Amino acid sequence: MIAQLNCIIIDADSANRTEMANFLANLGVNVATQLGAADTLPSLLARPAAPQLVIVNLDPNPLDMLKRVGQLVRQFQGVSFFALSQTVDPHLLMEAMHVGIKEFVPLPINEERFSAGIERVANLHGMGKRAKIVHLIPSQGGCGSTTVACNVAASLARDHKTVLLDLDFVRGAVASSFDLHPRYTIADIMESTDKLDPQLLDNALALHPASGLAVLARPELPEDSQRVTQAGMARLLSVLGRMYDYVVIDSLMHIDPVYNTVLQAADLNILVMQLNVPSAKNTERFVNAMRRLGIDSSKMQIVVNRYVKKGWDIAPEEVERTLGLKINWMIPNDFKNAIAAINYGDPVVLRTPKADMSLSLFDLAETLTRKAA
Repeated sequence: MIAQLNCIIIDADSANRTEMANFLANLGVNVATQLGAADTLPSLLARPAAPQLVIVNLDPNPLDMLKRVGQLVRQFQGVSFFALSQTVDPHLLMEAMHVGIKEFVPLPINEERFSAGIERVANLHGMGKRAKIVHLIPSQGGCGSTTVACNVAASLARDHKTVLLDLDFVRGAVASSFDLHPRYTIADIMESTDKLDPQLLDNALALHPASGLAVLARPELPEDSQRVTQAGMARLLSVLGRMYDYVVIDSLMHIDPVYNTVLQAADLNILVMQLNVPSAKNTERFVNAMRRLGIDSSKMQIVVNRYVKKGWDIAPEEVERTLGLKINWMIPNDFKNAIAAINYGDPVVLRTPKADMSLSLFDLAETLTRKAA
């Protein structure tokens, strides 16, 4: 079974507990219990399926709380303890180290350092991140982002264990691009994300026999997209990240909580655009939005689709100057092969592997593997 990192939160302040639980959910951590005090903690940790992580706010009496928790740290050595406090002095830090606290976290939390600590605990229990998450975002409707996502995923699946998610919940065409008819969709597994395992996912994922690619389809009914939650998405990515080498996501240009979770989790956010003014303007707006969300430029890539050497509306150099980013890849225009692949439900890299478009897509996928090495 693919286990999920489970956690107990101890904090006298209920608002703090809720805030921490939401933050952990975004990291794919399941909060099993929230406690206002540590009185019942020993019995919870003595259970056979005890959580692997305890996060305790030592305030308002940090030394007293640390003494109480310290006894449990020694007793339950298979559990990792994080201690939080606004008080940061040498005596408290030394005492925390002495009792065996895994991480001492000064308040307010530095989210990046805290996330790194969570990842270390996950790795300790064999639950660390494995997959590279590649998030493809269209700059406008009809720019070919789904075609790029499907073909990149099929290319990666030749040599790597790869899953493709369809996050265009209303118009998504990932399943039809592979002529698949899934029994279950992403909406069906949302209520089960706290207990995801391979058996449940095997029922939800559709397998494309020719490529070996696993596909998680969009909801069948548009209204079912409301069942997809931020916490559910974070947990899903966490579990898939331990099962696969690559998670490829065909997405939307959106920053609501579900999509923001994906933006933050992705190793690469690839904006697919064409060399025309509307596409370039949308790409510029979204690149700036991602920067405001704190996403580093190193996690952004620009891919130009349907590239022709003559006849574009805006020069590649002008796009790069406006975005402050280099164009990473240009996929040549091949409408005939692309539309045939869509109509027959067979990715162009499989249907016409020697076409210039296919060779470009193979090479684009190869660049992603080199960057992951």
